[in-house]
Amino acid sequence: MIEGSATGKKTTKLTYGMVGGGQGAFIGEIHRKAIAMDGKAELVAGCFSRDYQNTLTTGQMLGLDEDRLYPSFEEMMEAEGKREDKIDFVVIVTPNNSHFAISKLAMQHGIHVVCDKPLTTASSDAEELERLSSEKDLLFCVTYTYTGYPIVKHLREMVSKGDLGDIRFVNAEYPQEWLSNPLERTGQKQAAWRTDPEQTGASNCVGDIGSHIENMASYLT
Repeated sequence: MIEGSATGKKTTKLTYGMVGGGQGAFIGEIHRKAIAMDGKAELVAGCFSRDYQNTLTTGQMLGLDEDRLYPSFEEMMEAEGKREDKIDFVVIVTPNNSHFAISKLAMQHGIHVVCDKPLTTASSDAEELERLSSEKDLLFCVTYTYTGYPIVKHLREMVSKGDLGDIRFVNAEYPQEWLSNPLERTGQKQAAWRTDPEQTGASNCVGDIGSHIENMASYLT
């Protein structure tokens, strides 16, 4: 439990583990920085890559104990689930197709989940995770970064107060140019998995950046 400073009680940090986010990854470090902003949670465990040496290197850079650096997410969930001081939650920052399996296993071991968007590559998998979260009485969070910006929250307030009038139509775009050239052919890691339907799911870029647009439109209106 995080106690507010106004209560005069001692603040106890939550602990978390991360799956993904090793050397060469993109979004993991951003999540770690965001979580560190309020000082209420501490990273203590991880399986940062399918390459165990990458996990070890990343963990050492982050100052983690080697006995909480795991070769696979399966080993991580099993081991952490048995610890008296198990992690309070896990952050999942892996390619889309692995979100379901990692999230499900974490909850089966009693661990709360923070999963990067898109939640899954199939709606049936998302519904199964929702059921499991309810059955286990576990918190399940999906991260959408842009709704955290102050300007977005201000715009939402303007819409809710009617400052813009009745909203009858929403037109939203998320243009990006970095994959206008076939970077996946150059060995660029981020491009390689984002252009592979086996990893991104059938929705491809709609799941990657289109999910942000859907979330933004829903949040604002």
